[in-house]
Amino acid sequence: MTRRGPLLTLAAAAVLGLALLGVNMSKEEPAPAAATSPAAAVVPPTTAVPAPSPVTPGVPFPAKADYVGTITRAAGPPLTLAITVAEGAVTAYACDGAAVETWLQGRVVDDVARLEGKNGARLEGRAGGGAVRGTLWIGDKSWEFTAPVVAGAAGLYAATDGGVRQSWIVDGAGGVTGVGRGPDGTTAPAGPLPATATRIGGGDSAD
Repeated sequence: MTRRGPLLTLAAAAVLGLALLGVNMSKEEPAPAAATSPAAAVVPPTTAVPAPSPVTPGVPFPAKADYVGTITRAAGPPLTLAITVAEGAVTAYACDGAAVETWLQGRVVDDVARLEGKNGARLEGRAGGGAVRGTLWIGDKSWEFTAPVVAGAAGLYAATDGGVRQSWIVDGAGGVTGVGRGPDGTTAPAGPLPATATRIGGGDSAD
């Protein structure tokens, strides 16, 4: 008689052991890696756009006014500058009281006086604070200027006698500076200011 009991018992135990080993191995398998979130997008820093600088509005010129100022030069006597304004029309005259002179004419546009004269002379100025401030060009030279407002007899005058045109500037203190120009274009210091001289204003020109 063959004994199968112990053999069957051993076989069943072996099967049970293999089953338990499989369960344990399944428990020891590493868990699947957690899904990684995509890298956050790199946002470049926003560059702030500077706001435009406020435009300072110009100061309107008076309807009528006279201005006289002095320009110091590196060489030679100072220039005296007269500017007369009437309803937007502007006349200016600069001279050194000896030989240099120039007449300029123009208008006020957008609160800026822009004037031109012979041989490339020009002037740009703005009104404000009881004066005109700007730049005067004569030939290849240029100067910054400030010409305060003047009143009374101060201003610009001219007269012509025997073909000689004489021009004078009377400053706020009563000082007189002038140049005379002959028919041939030669210049010399002007004579005394006569009572018959014409006051230049309202855009009139002696040129």
